[in-house]
Amino acid sequence: MHLPPTRTDPVRDEPPPFLSSWRRVYAAILIYLAGIILLFHLFTAAFNR
Repeated sequence: MHLPPTRTDPVRDEPPPFLSSWRRVYAAILIYLAGIILLFHLFTAAFNR
């Protein structure tokens, strides 16, 4: 069995196309989802009466 040669150079992640870091992208997604959940909660509370 022949194994392919292993890479010795580190593989770097490419930066995201916006917000300049993956940490910021994840934070923006979490804030967005929390906002959606809050809006649904307020909508439900308003029409639950």
